[in-house]
Amino acid sequence: MDSKSLRPLVAIVGRPNVGKSTLFNRLVGERRAIVEPTAGVTRDRFILPVERLDWDLRFDLMDTGGIGIVDRQDLADSVEMQVMTGLEAAALVLFLVDCREGLCPLDEEVARMLRRAGAQVQFIANKAEGQEAERNLLEFSALGFGPPLAISAQEGKGLTEVWQALEQALPPASAVEEVQEALRIAVVGRRNTGKSSFVNALLGEQRVIVSDVPGTTRDAVDIRLQWQERPVVLVDTAGMHRRGKVANAVEYFSLTRSDHAIRRAHLTFLFLDLTDHPAKMDQELGRTIQDRYKPVVIVGTKADLVPDLNPKAFAETVEHFFPHLRGAPIVLLSNVTGKGKDRLMKLAFQLKEEGGQMVPTGELNRVVETVFQRLRFRGGRGGKPRVFYATQLRAHPPTFLLFVNRKELFEKEALRAISRELRKRLGFARIPVRIVLRERLRSPSKKG
Repeated sequence: MDSKSLRPLVAIVGRPNVGKSTLFNRLVGERRAIVEPTAGVTRDRFILPVERLDWDLRFDLMDTGGIGIVDRQDLADSVEMQVMTGLEAAALVLFLVDCREGLCPLDEEVARMLRRAGAQVQFIANKAEGQEAERNLLEFSALGFGPPLAISAQEGKGLTEVWQALEQALPPASAVEEVQEALRIAVVGRRNTGKSSFVNALLGEQRVIVSDVPGTTRDAVDIRLQWQERPVVLVDTAGMHRRGKVANAVEYFSLTRSDHAIRRAHLTFLFLDLTDHPAKMDQELGRTIQDRYKPVVIVGTKADLVPDLNPKAFAETVEHFFPHLRGAPIVLLSNVTGKGKDRLMKLAFQLKEEGGQMVPTGELNRVVETVFQRLRFRGGRGGKPRVFYATQLRAHPPTFLLFVNRKELFEKEALRAISRELRKRLGFARIPVRIVLRERLRSPSKKG
């Protein structure tokens, strides 16, 4: 039996603009949270794993929205709810105040909230640079949390004391599970195509209601599991059908949540019933997957009911109905016999790995140059499309920024051709890529 515990959560809490995101970035070791002088920039909870084995620490760190934001009341309520949710889950709260400004009513409000929550608190006074800031330190004893640790997150001063406090308050790293990012799969398809049966087959238990009545699963339920000792999150998406046939608000929100599931997944399984012909709704789902730049596996379900099925004929049907998903792998699946299940999951991990690749900038620019030489774009009245420089912005999906002469010269067909060539030459044959165009700024002396 594994005796390791879940990762403890450490929440950074305070009023707006006391330096929570700056401290967050210091502790994480990279700039991940947006740092702005404008109060209220961080509106959502932002959580990242931290591993500092030199301090024997392994935990999750949360940057919260500032308490007391009043730019929009609906956002203020949402942010404070996010903060309270974080406090409920936190093993330790880093309560941050601003030494330069000294004690203010919002600090007292945060202190009251922390006392009501019964949270374990480490009190920290940030921006402790200069004599005035040192004098202001004395004011904070009125909050009832003892003397604060004086730090400057911006300059990196006092962080050793913060790490020492964390080490004393949290369990040792050896007692905490390591982070391993789960593969997130959106399972989508029309109603009654076997999605819930597939989820249950992977789990080995009936966690999702399975029925012959179409539309039994209305919520997009996240289910965590281990597949060959690797973490997976399956989103068993509510069955989809035409918007014109939405019966009520529950069905409408099921459609919305299905789209949201596709957005936040690494890849998508599109379930098609082999006993029925693809319908317009299947094609619309395919286009949604394409619009979200998600890798997809076309899954033909209920293969046990069609024993004489010709796989080649099914592949031709898929190519006819889903030309926009050309190149997507196809798997025939039977939830009854289990045939196709292992191949499907192996494909999913392969696609995640392929979609997570980052291409070195030098290699990318050489490939882009080759692509443009091969495509030989013709110039119209406005000139010929040209690219000066390319870089990869992110993975999942692979997103490439191209600095070009004029964006309007890159028509849709040209972008599709560039995308096809990049996928083929960069190892993304089964992965959609996203292209972002930006015009290169020219100096005033060179403008026409």
